[in-house]
Amino acid sequence: MRLNAFILIILFVLTGCTAESKETTAPEGEVSPAKIELVPVDLFKGEAAKFQPFLGAMSGAFKLKYEGSKPIANLDIDIWKDGQREDSIGWIGDVFYSPDEQKNNEIEVIISTDMVSIGEKDESAIIKVGIVNRSGTDLTTFHIPWEKKLAARGLIQDAEPRSFTADQAVYVFGMQATSSNTIRTSDLSTESLSQTEWALVFTLQFEE
Repeated sequence: MRLNAFILIILFVLTGCTAESKETTAPEGEVSPAKIELVPVDLFKGEAAKFQPFLGAMSGAFKLKYEGSKPIANLDIDIWKDGQREDSIGWIGDVFYSPDEQKNNEIEVIISTDMVSIGEKDESAIIKVGIVNRSGTDLTTFHIPWEKKLAARGLIQDAEPRSFTADQAVYVFGMQATSSNTIRTSDLSTESLSQTEWALVFTLQFEE
């Protein structure tokens, strides 16, 4: 009797291990989404401070590095007003693209925003996005009308590294502006962005 009970216990343990193994093993042929690490970059640290007059105070940078299968990641640039996405000014496709067989699994994204006066009344914002990888540097420029009432401006960027998977949209950088002489501290969470008066938001979107 004791022998039978012992055998049953062994069978239950083995069955449980087998079931757990089946549950935790990914189906054959299914590829897990890549893991991406975002690391903020101090753009004007040390000797690089000499470049700040050329790039402007509203400039920032961060590095992106993926592990696993190469994701098709696009960088969307959107305008938010009163805490909601209102319009798109453009996007940069496949930021991890490489023209040769050597994969670019690590890139640095440099973003600069500057204001240019057009006549006495109108102003324009020039947004420059540079992507640095092993193959070189790509620079893209966007122009948008600027409302002069938006007098105060500030960057929205990460202070510490963070990781995420390439299966959902992620806010990676931003700039906010207000029509008052005050500006509140914001981060890249949806809750915080929903409290901005005006914001330029950079979002990493992934294609399947």
